[in-house]
Amino acid sequence: MNESKRHQRLLALFAAGWLLLNFPLLTLWDRGVTLWGLPLLPLAVFGGWAVLIGAAAWVAEAGRDTDEEEP
Repeated sequence: MNESKRHQRLLALFAAGWLLLNFPLLTLWDRGVTLWGLPLLPLAVFGGWAVLIGAAAWVAEAGRDTDEEEP
């Protein structure tokens, strides 16, 4: 993956994370519902955060193994 596409994708992930962790969308998860005995809001926040971290790592490392040759 060339560097400009990598930067664009990381910027898009930043924007998605900003929207995901912003107040209006967080109110969608603020309900009196529990999942496996845990409130839905913290599960949604930490789950979304984990997905964003995984996606950022995947985008940042995509194509790196072909860029570097081992001796």
